[in-house]
Amino acid sequence: MPDLTHLERIRQQMPATTSHIFLNAGTFGPLPDSAIQAMQERIQDEWQNGRLGEAAYHVIRNIYETARSSVARLLNADADEIALTGSTGEGMNIISYGIQWREGDEVITTNHEHGNLLGPLYQLRDRYSIDIRFADIGSLAERPVLKAIADLVTPRTRLISISHVAWTTGAVINISEVAYMGREWGIPVLIDGAQSAGAIPIDVKALDVDFYAIPMQKWLCGPDGTGALYIRKNAFSYISPTYVGMMSKKHVEGVEWELCEGAQRFEHGGRSTAAIAGQVAVLKWLEETVGHRWMFERIASLSRYAYKALSEVPGLTLLTPRPGESGLVSFKLEGYDDVEIVTYLRDKYNIYIRNIPSTKSLRISTGFYNTEEEIDKLVAALKEI
Repeated sequence: MPDLTHLERIRQQMPATTSHIFLNAGTFGPLPDSAIQAMQERIQDEWQNGRLGEAAYHVIRNIYETARSSVARLLNADADEIALTGSTGEGMNIISYGIQWREGDEVITTNHEHGNLLGPLYQLRDRYSIDIRFADIGSLAERPVLKAIADLVTPRTRLISISHVAWTTGAVINISEVAYMGREWGIPVLIDGAQSAGAIPIDVKALDVDFYAIPMQKWLCGPDGTGALYIRKNAFSYISPTYVGMMSKKHVEGVEWELCEGAQRFEHGGRSTAAIAGQVAVLKWLEETVGHRWMFERIASLSRYAYKALSEVPGLTLLTPRPGESGLVSFKLEGYDDVEIVTYLRDKYNIYIRNIPSTKSLRISTGFYNTEEEIDKLVAALKEI
């Protein structure tokens, strides 16, 4: 049984969880009080004291450094392997465009990828005439990924770009064996962590991947416009920055232009410091107040509960291949339009889920702040439909 006192305390700090039945962390997570307070305090300070002068610069630099360190702890990385970004998509673009592509080069991905991963690849295809090869891992992302990708590798393969968790069905992809293969063959591996960061434990050193892009606004419940990119130290040789700016360079007297040694070289410009302050606050809250272990166990437990409860709805077909692997559960409701179901649940029951247009299916995301009772209400609503 979950620690209800702990859960109730968490929900009190996330008002959106009590205003709605919020089962859509895979799109947006509810913000906690700590993030809002940190952003407000930062904006207030900028308004009252300005942003100029040596003291202000040191405060801003400390906020950025703390954000990198906080992300590094979440992913088991080193702080100098973390670049702050505005989104998963920005991280995917940084790496995709960081390779020196030539006509006829190839990139391998799968048939279960999101537009944030595919968009840069399509642009590269149109700009440099590279080839995109799609590994078929099954209609539910249930097939072994290693063989599907290995069968497509050629001497022209320059990048493997895949998700850790399939956004369509919630299947967890075995990225570590793909990373091992990539290392053996000298092919870098880029991971889209949009549906994994904050939903399942991530240890980038154990996974041994080269690049891992994450958002803050989904499972991590952070502010819009914040995210991060992990770049393995030994993988810097694969890529170079496409955009650079004052954040990218060393600030050393007598040096006109030299890139930072670490991943910060990919941070080309300033961001909203208030948003970064919110990022720092929510990562601290998740680590110290919620607790990473409790958070991941709670998400998995609710996901298994939802999987079993949904399986009892007449006419409902589950698409998620294995229960409890991630926080996503996807399904179809026979005879009903997916968009209409989303609208109906929202307007009549105040239940927020989403649809997956490519498969015309429905998807719920069980956040650590959800309750079994909320899932029961969803199931009752679907049975009534």
